[in-house]
Amino acid sequence: MKTKNVVNWLRIGVLAIVLSFTSCQKNENFEETPEAVNDQNQFIEKYFLNERVLVKKQDDGTYSLQGTDVRLFEDQLTNLAIPVANTEAPNTKISAKLGLGGTVRKWTNNTVVYVVEGLSQSVRNELQKSMDEWSSKTNVRFKKRTNESNYVTISSNGDSCNCGVATLGMNGSRGFIRLGSATTAVVLIHEIGHTLGYIHEQNRSDRDNHVIIKYENIQDGAADQFYKSNSAILVTKDFDINSTMMYGSYTFSKNRQPTITDLNGNVLPRRQAAISALDIKGTNKVYPSDDGGTPTTNPCKGIAEWVKGKRYSVGDKVTYRGSLYERDFTRWNRIAECKNTPTNTDICNGVTEYSGNKNYASGDKVTYNGYLYTLGTNGYWSSNGRCGS
Repeated sequence: MKTKNVVNWLRIGVLAIVLSFTSCQKNENFEETPEAVNDQNQFIEKYFLNERVLVKKQDDGTYSLQGTDVRLFEDQLTNLAIPVANTEAPNTKISAKLGLGGTVRKWTNNTVVYVVEGLSQSVRNELQKSMDEWSSKTNVRFKKRTNESNYVTISSNGDSCNCGVATLGMNGSRGFIRLGSATTAVVLIHEIGHTLGYIHEQNRSDRDNHVIIKYENIQDGAADQFYKSNSAILVTKDFDINSTMMYGSYTFSKNRQPTITDLNGNVLPRRQAAISALDIKGTNKVYPSDDGGTPTTNPCKGIAEWVKGKRYSVGDKVTYRGSLYERDFTRWNRIAECKNTPTNTDICNGVTEYSGNKNYASGDKVTYNGYLYTLGTNGYWSSNGRCGS
């Protein structure tokens, strides 16, 4: 079954710098295993961010999105379309089971916490180079895990290739990046982009104004990866051919002819081990600077009140009913109360992480994805703010 709308992460204000790396390309020295080409019968139809997509369940329980290097968890997919609007008022209440179907979460405090397992020294060197590329040009930071509950595990996939796969966004302790033994920074920078919550540039609704998709050259079964999301709401104004998230000209080619060209029929620039100017601009919008204010200042100072009907993007902040909120990929997160914040306090100190196997009573507090929640008498969890505030 063909899917006409690949991903609508942009619908909810997701950054329009989207990344992809693929196999055996004439002008690119990295690989991606095109699973979608081999057996379409193994793919099932789901909804991701209100868009119908094809996914394949992997042995580890994750789902490959359209056969690409993006891996999703079951709770990021739904069986029915669930509209996600970016104009609704902040709502901190979540049902009795913490977790939101179809969600993508950005990293709290602009910090990707990571664990490295089983990588060769050469790949570790490429990993450091890739992290430095993101952290030196954007507000994103990287930290080796000590006891954090949200982190990504970076490990080998057992293949001798310049390739990788990654889960999308922050996923508690489940997130991963898996790399081949020959993986370079060209691929790693891209996979970090997926970890930050970004998907692929060629799926933008305005892509036909900038590139030509050569369907006659695409491998059988891989055309789904080149469909666009017609209802996408864009954050970065311009389509970015140079984005680290962009498909290359020979991605999934069946005949050594280009699958993507510019409007003049020319192949796209060769991928570099670098993020583009728009990658930088978009990332700093999704992960805005924390302005360097001291903990004693009012966190709501200078932040405008939420406006009904206004469209908001990932990273935007508003005040609403006495609290500060920040827009995530799929929802508003309550950051803090609009009052002076005591120095050196953390509202999550001493509070345990949420467990789906435990029964909770009204008044219980838990941490979940970097935020503190309290269970109300109505069976809904209410956010009390971000850990560290």
